[in-house]
Amino acid sequence: MLVRQALVLLSALSLVACSSVPAPVSTAVFKAVELPAELSESSGLLCIGNEFISFNDSGGLPELYRINAEGKILQRLKLMTKNIDWEAITTDGQFLYLADIGNNAGQRSSLYIHKIPLDWRFLKQPYQPVTLEISLPQQSGLKAHQHDFDFEALVYQQGALYLFSKSWASEKTVLYRLDPHSQQQALGVALPLQSPDFLVTDATFDSFTEQWWLVGYTHPFKAIWAYLIGSGFQAQIARYDARLQLQQVQPLPTQGQVEGLCIDEMRQIWISEEASQQKPARLIKTGLSTG
Repeated sequence: MLVRQALVLLSALSLVACSSVPAPVSTAVFKAVELPAELSESSGLLCIGNEFISFNDSGGLPELYRINAEGKILQRLKLMTKNIDWEAITTDGQFLYLADIGNNAGQRSSLYIHKIPLDWRFLKQPYQPVTLEISLPQQSGLKAHQHDFDFEALVYQQGALYLFSKSWASEKTVLYRLDPHSQQQALGVALPLQSPDFLVTDATFDSFTEQWWLVGYTHPFKAIWAYLIGSGFQAQIARYDARLQLQQVQPLPTQGQVEGLCIDEMRQIWISEEASQQKPARLIKTGLSTG
């Protein structure tokens, strides 16, 4: 949705100089498949076995899509809730947590996280999820893309939900810890995090290596300019250790608007992209591995 909105941030960000920790291992060839038109604005990605779950962002149908590695839709789950701006999805192994957390314009007073059984087989559609409401601090006069209360990444880890900010104004990502059992809660206090120096659009935790991974693209002005001249977005991926200490940032081999990230059972890193004027939405096996 970035390409259809006016951007006013003009300063440039530099890529993080990282520690000597080795880069992700390249174990496979980069492979991209087209997603169907129903998923043209794929905005989040979850690896489930050898399949994936994705969805569209603001204005899309309130549906989840289970897809295979070829991008084919295998199953749909209709939800009895509005898609204000769905941006992320994570799981505790029993439930999905679908994050309606996008807030580009800065006009929202609350965010919503919808709790849905991971197993859809016996769910009556449209399914009514349990919804967690997260109240945002009272703010006045926020301008689109000039505030720090927009979010696109959510991760479940060790009994808590972790929400990563996009931080248009400060350009410094922060972290919020949420209770997955509380249906009414405040956003709380921001936890400091060394910024990867890109806009974070998704995140995941790899339990095998105990590493956090964040994905996104560089400074929005540079990103939109690159899009307008046809060179695409400058996609980046960052790796953090178990204590959320930044280890490494590196570019991804794509020029698309990366919005989704997950790691499969073979430790392979996958991403998804929204459609653009040049390309359809895509599901991508990056060729990178965490193992």
